[in-house]
Amino acid sequence: MIQFKDVKFSKDPRFNPLTFSVEQPGIVGICGPAKTGKTACLLAMIGGVRPVAGSITVLGLNPVKKQREIRQKVGLSFVEGVYEPYFSLSVFDNFKFQGALLGKKVTPVEVDRLLEKIEANFTKESIIADLNPLQRIKVGLALALLGEPPVVLIDEPFRNLTCLERKHIEKILVNLKQEGKLVIYTTLKEEELGIADTVVDVVQGGVSNEFLENCAGRAKTAS
Repeated sequence: MIQFKDVKFSKDPRFNPLTFSVEQPGIVGICGPAKTGKTACLLAMIGGVRPVAGSITVLGLNPVKKQREIRQKVGLSFVEGVYEPYFSLSVFDNFKFQGALLGKKVTPVEVDRLLEKIEANFTKESIIADLNPLQRIKVGLALALLGEPPVVLIDEPFRNLTCLERKHIEKILVNLKQEGKLVIYTTLKEEELGIADTVVDVVQGGVSNEFLENCAGRAKTAS
């Protein structure tokens, strides 16, 4: 379970305290305009950002006090999948770097298995700079799955993707949910919330039934 209770990342009175609770398996969409704290929510779940108010519990742990333990149980994929400074490295080198950060030994067999899971059409020898946006997102997902954590956090997984590419990533995220994982992703766009079981509106300060109803309405119309 992940629980936010009266959490604020800014003293700005325009933003309401954030309160929500989610359990695995499931898919959670964190939605809101730019610069409203969506990425901060993800970073706070691994202890990378401290809220100015409220409390956060992740899998029964305080992420600030138990960062090392949290990182063994929570995977994180950044915007565009891989940080730009690592674009000159191969996919496998990125895995080795990630493994070193987490204290995990990375083998070629493990990397091949994870690349197969995210339906990669590239190899572990591929250079990140040579990959397209969809492929880089897939690398980020595979890196987040290193060690098979029960919780996977993904920052804007659909950025710069076409509609068809987005559907492809959505299928992978749904598969992760079916494996029993809790998948949490951020987005600026309401239309990217269609696969979410729970939607968290960072501006309103909690779970938004309106977003889910709108998504359900669009799906019904499309069918």
